[in-house]
Amino acid sequence: MNLRVVLSAQLHELVNAISLTIQVPNGYTVKDLIMKLGELNPEIPRMLLRRDELNENYIVIVNGRDIHWLRGLSTNLNDGDEVLIAPKAFIS
Repeated sequence: MNLRVVLSAQLHELVNAISLTIQVPNGYTVKDLIMKLGELNPEIPRMLLRRDELNENYIVIVNGRDIHWLRGLSTNLNDGDEVLIAPKAFIS
C-alpha cells in the first residue's frame, strides 16, 4: 500500500523532502511508519519516540485526525492515507 507522508520543520530537512510517497505492507501502524522513516534518517525515530510513546513535542495527523484521538502509535494505516508529522506549535 502507498502512504503520503508530509514532514514539517526540521523533519523534512532530515530527509531532504517535504512530502514522500512510501510503499509499505498491509497492517502498518504509525509506529511502524516512524521506524520506516528511520531507514531514511535514524535521527527521526529518536526525535519522535520516547520509549513506546510519541514525544510530547510532536503531533501526528492521519487523514486530518490527531492520532491521540485514534489509537496513538498503534493507529492502523490504509492505502492512500496521508500522514502529517510536525512539531507542536507552542504559543507563549
